[in-house]
Amino acid sequence: MKDDRRASIRLFFALWPDARIRAALLDARDNAIQCARPTDADDLLLTCVFVGVVPPESLPCIEAAGDDIALAAFHLALHRVETWPRQRLLVAAPAEPPPTLFNLVSQLQQNLLPCGIAPEPRRYRPHVTLARKAARSDPAMVAIQWPVRDFVLARSGAPGRGNGAGYQVLRSWRLD
Repeated sequence: MKDDRRASIRLFFALWPDARIRAALLDARDNAIQCARPTDADDLLLTCVFVGVVPPESLPCIEAAGDDIALAAFHLALHRVETWPRQRLLVAAPAEPPPTLFNLVSQLQQNLLPCGIAPEPRRYRPHVTLARKAARSDPAMVAIQWPVRDFVLARSGAPGRGNGAGYQVLRSWRLD
């Protein structure tokens, strides 16, 4: 019997930081980390929409969801590093996410409906996961200014990253 999970891919749309933003995120993480498992530098990102585990033949429909986005580039300011105790995450998060980020998420969710992918029922909380299994700590203020000019479709379990870990960008789209 064939294992369909092996053929499936785990996808998500995300904002992918450039080298300058990645360095600022690593700096913020290193200044706040306590008894945690740090996120690999190559895996720092801000998830917009988690698509989930899908068969490879769904990929063209999912890519089309990105093709139909009509938004201008925008600015994202990450203001704080904090722990989310219930999830034991150390995250970098905006104090007030820009409306354009929510518009991007909403458009992607709507565009994924024809693919049979329903929106996540939980409230969207934009953040970059800096570390897992984090001890509770006081929030720290940061000033990471992220000019968002594009978004990506990525897969979890990138080939060649060992034990199915890591992410692989499959495609990116410019914001006009």
